[in-house]
Amino acid sequence: MLHAHNVALGEHEVRAYFRAPGLTASATRVVHGGVPGLGWRVSMGDKNIVFSGDGNGDNGNLELLAKNADLFVAHNAIPEGETDSARQLHMPPSVIARIGQTAGVKRIVLSHLMLRTLGRESETQAVISRTYSGPVVFANDLDCFH
Repeated sequence: MLHAHNVALGEHEVRAYFRAPGLTASATRVVHGGVPGLGWRVSMGDKNIVFSGDGNGDNGNLELLAKNADLFVAHNAIPEGETDSARQLHMPPSVIARIGQTAGVKRIVLSHLMLRTLGRESETQAVISRTYSGPVVFANDLDCFH
């Protein structure tokens, strides 16, 4: 049974919120304009998956959370060069790449594809590959990654 509860974190804190044998879920704050947001790291045995949450990547917490992760699932909600209010809420491809490279993640999976980014996969891939040296995959519904 799941029990909802508040996840209250300090500005740059990463904390485990769930522990069971072979499974840990940790969270950190992400910047999503004035709306609270969280990034999550799920560790199962020796595998680690990090979910960026909906955020702009500007506070440095995702680099901490994603350190040496096997998968970094990042929202690809805006294209590179976006300057309107959406940039206060979301990461452009160059920020996703910076986080992936700095954290040493093994693979980036791009999710939360929106009309602004659909059809711009080649452009997104080119921007990310300038900074991030690992593989990048665009997620589709029902995809499985291992």
